[in-house]
Amino acid sequence: MRQVEVSTPSLLDEKLWPAYIGILVFFVWFPYVWPFAYVAGVILGLMLARKWLTKQIVEATGLSFHQKEQLLFVNDCVSLKMDVTGIERLETLGIPTSVRLVTGRGLMFDEDQSVHTLQLRHESTYLLPIHAKQRGPVQIDECTLQFKLPFWLGTIFVTGFTLPSWIILPCITKQNRFDSRLVRMGDRLVKHSPLNDPLMMQSTKRYEQEPVKQIDWVATAKTGKLQAKVFQRQNLDTFTLALDLSGPLGNGLHARYEELIQQAAYLVSYLLNEDCKVELFINRLDADNQIDHLRMSDGRKQLRLALVRLAWIYESDRFVASKRFNQIIDRQKHPHAEVIRIDASLMNRIAVG
Repeated sequence: MRQVEVSTPSLLDEKLWPAYIGILVFFVWFPYVWPFAYVAGVILGLMLARKWLTKQIVEATGLSFHQKEQLLFVNDCVSLKMDVTGIERLETLGIPTSVRLVTGRGLMFDEDQSVHTLQLRHESTYLLPIHAKQRGPVQIDECTLQFKLPFWLGTIFVTGFTLPSWIILPCITKQNRFDSRLVRMGDRLVKHSPLNDPLMMQSTKRYEQEPVKQIDWVATAKTGKLQAKVFQRQNLDTFTLALDLSGPLGNGLHARYEELIQQAAYLVSYLLNEDCKVELFINRLDADNQIDHLRMSDGRKQLRLALVRLAWIYESDRFVASKRFNQIIDRQKHPHAEVIRIDASLMNRIAVG
């Protein structure tokens, strides 16, 4: 619900309304002091004019936001559409109008500014550039319409608009030197991906932009058309990602926990893009005092759920020590899944590499 506040000179304060009426009624009948009654009448007239203008402005104007995306990635830039109604009425009244926007944590306007003031002109639609800077749920914290009244009557502030919000997801690009292929294969006796194992080849199909190494040249020569290999899915295509944000000693929060979250987001995206099934464990407690666990699944929906889960990690969450977390992983993980641990030791391997 919209809220209206008026900043006005002290002489035009609404609390002085009874005093001015009293001066007008009593002083107008006495000689020598009747000019005070006329002054009080002028002030009352200005207060009535301000009240009328405030009602006209609030009823005629409105502000709304339209956003295309609900999910953003770190360092994304989007345009937020803002529509203002009643511009023609404001031009008729000759009232300067501005909008003041304040972003929350993780959002910035151009030039890394968290506060943006926009003077409204003739247009009714404005595009505001929004930059995603930090992972997590964010929103526009404050939006205020300001109307500067003529004759020093004051300024009207209108708030309470429906404000847009986003969820900023961690980046899924590889930012460090990290051998994803070794993680993809895991600690196996056979050092290759089962998706590319010729011994597990099931059949062929018509080529649909698969990698060149998956083209079956023998079947292509027989049919005269490009054929791609079809491999049988194996249990080795299931992975358990264990995100341990504890420090090197196994407790507390790691100083580079944001990098661990980014690595987890990248690995989830990488494995799901290779048609693997992934489950995710995070060493924090949820609302039911259970380990945060995203159950085994695949596809784009699983990627979305995993990234949103990673975006909602806070420093104030209740984390579990590494030793206890590893015991829970061994007990609750998928029985045929390959475990990939994302913890302090992974950061050490990246630094050495």
